[in-house]
Amino acid sequence: MNISALIIARNEERIIEDTLKSLSFVNEIVVILDRSVDDTQKICKKYTTKIFCGSWVCEGQRRNYGIRKCSSEWVLEIDADEIISRSLKREILIKKNNNNFDYFYIKLLNFVGSRPVKFGWMACMAPDGKFCFFKKKSKKWHKGLVHPGYSMNGKKGPEFENYIVHRMSNNISDLVSRFNRNTSLYSLELRNQKHLKKISLRKVISRFIKSFFSRKGYKGGKIGFLIAILNSIYPLVALIKSKE
Repeated sequence: MNISALIIARNEERIIEDTLKSLSFVNEIVVILDRSVDDTQKICKKYTTKIFCGSWVCEGQRRNYGIRKCSSEWVLEIDADEIISRSLKREILIKKNNNNFDYFYIKLLNFVGSRPVKFGWMACMAPDGKFCFFKKKSKKWHKGLVHPGYSMNGKKGPEFENYIVHRMSNNISDLVSRFNRNTSLYSLELRNQKHLKKISLRKVISRFIKSFFSRKGYKGGKIGFLIAILNSIYPLVALIKSKE
C-alpha cells in the first residue's frame, strides 16, 4: 500500500528541507503552500512536483484540500517543522500493511531550541501527539483559523511507539512569538462569535494547574513554568485582542 506525505507550509525555507529529506520512504510528497513568498517552493521542487499554491484563511479548509490532493491510500500529514526519524519510518512501513485499522496516533516530542520538552503542553501552544497517519477517507478537518478540530472515521489502531521530532521553537523568544501569533488568530475567531465568553481568574488558574501539575510541566523546570503561564493566559489574551 502506498503512502502520501502531506505538508502544509508558509515561508518555511529555513527548515523544510530537513523535513523533506526525512520523507524519502514515501511514494509521493504533496506540498500545500499558503501565501508563501520565500524560497520554500524552490526547495520543495527538488523533492516533489506535487506543489499547490494558494491562499486560505481557514486552516481546516487548507488541510482538507491537501488531503484531497493525495493519491495514495495512506496519508502521513506532518508540518514543515517536523521530522520523521528512522525508527518511526520503520514503524510506519509496518503499520501501513495492517488492514485491520484506519488511523493511528503518533506522539510528538516538542523541542525548544535543542532541548526536548516532554511535558506541560496544551493544544493552544503545541499538541503532544496527533492522528496524522490515516487512510485518505478517514480524516476530515473542521473550520477554524488556528488548531481546528477534526473528525476521524473507521477503526483506531494502537498508538505508535516512536515519535515525531517537532522543532517548534528556536528559542524562548520564538516560543513567545508563537504564543502571540496563535492568540491573534484565535482572537479573529472570537470576533465572529455573537456571544463572547468571559474568562474568569478561576479558569486561568485551572489551566495553569492542568499544564504545570496534571500534565507534569514542572518536570521541565523554568521552561515548563513558562509554558504553563502561556497556556493559562492564552484564552484571556485572545479575548482582549478580540476587543481591540
